[in-house]
Amino acid sequence: MTNIRTKKSVLRRLTARAGRSKRPDGPAAPLTKASFLRPAELRRLKNLLFVARTLVEGHYAGRHKSPLRGHSVEFADYREYCPGDEIADIDWKAYGRSDRLFIKLFEAQTDMVVYPLLDCSASMGFAGLAHAARGAAGRNRPADASADAPLSKLEYACYLVAALAFLVVKQGDKIALGLFREKLVDYLPPGGTFGRLYDLLNRLEHIRPEGTTNVAGVLRQSFGMMKQRGLLIVISDLLEEPAPLFAALNLYRHRRFEIIVFHLLHEEELHLPQATNVRFVDSETNEPLVTAVPEIRDDYTRRLEEHIETLRSGCAARRIDYNLITTATSYHSVLERYLVERAAAGV
Repeated sequence: MTNIRTKKSVLRRLTARAGRSKRPDGPAAPLTKASFLRPAELRRLKNLLFVARTLVEGHYAGRHKSPLRGHSVEFADYREYCPGDEIADIDWKAYGRSDRLFIKLFEAQTDMVVYPLLDCSASMGFAGLAHAARGAAGRNRPADASADAPLSKLEYACYLVAALAFLVVKQGDKIALGLFREKLVDYLPPGGTFGRLYDLLNRLEHIRPEGTTNVAGVLRQSFGMMKQRGLLIVISDLLEEPAPLFAALNLYRHRRFEIIVFHLLHEEELHLPQATNVRFVDSETNEPLVTAVPEIRDDYTRRLEEHIETLRSGCAARRIDYNLITTATSYHSVLERYLVERAAAGV
């Protein structure tokens, strides 16, 4: 009998006694990657830009549009001259036509702040049935493991965050980092130097997949910590009730944050593995459930598709970028495709 860890709260929602795959019992260990930045893969991204779609706030000159007015090459509007305005800003051609003094306004360019929130709960430690069957006992791969070995969802997410952080810092913007389980367990404030990038990588290399998760609660907890409006990125398997999640995301939309959601699943969570009798184990309570996969497959698939569609439609209604991704596709391909599609959309 195959032994797989799963999550009871999701079992009840998605399958009414059927399960999703998780890691076998045992204590979690920190990730052991020497670096989540692979130069050969990052070379594919070097010519891409990660530009904000909406207006952002900042204190330094950059490439993103600001809600404030300033001096740049892009004309925005006129306003009447007021005593104290710079004489050099007066449009003398407009004065010649109207005999009134007007000031030229231009779009100010500013720096962007990117806030990734990464789920590092126990459910993110799943790396597939084959990995669980080898008796991984909840531990991540050893440092000398083959690069072709399957990635857990958390490892995959760390590669994705590291690549995003590299792009953000390289183009002169600022990156933060929030790691969460049931609550926010670590927060790195925004910074735009390569020193900050090294700090972020160090945090990624020492996180453990453990504990329960509460994305909605963490979003509310983090709301007051993000002082400057920018771009929020949520990376999680999102197997929880959508209503509280969207209620929390509404807070950020009200402040006009741009929001990107990466809904990260393992391929064997989208499509149950080819197995017969399986012992699912709750990744958070260790409660077991024995079931026959062929008997639950159709119901599981239907309920999971409904859950995904609820997330997709809820994000679309709020103008949130929703991206369903799996560990079966390389992270750099996912990121490259997403940034190209963003650019094609006119950002």
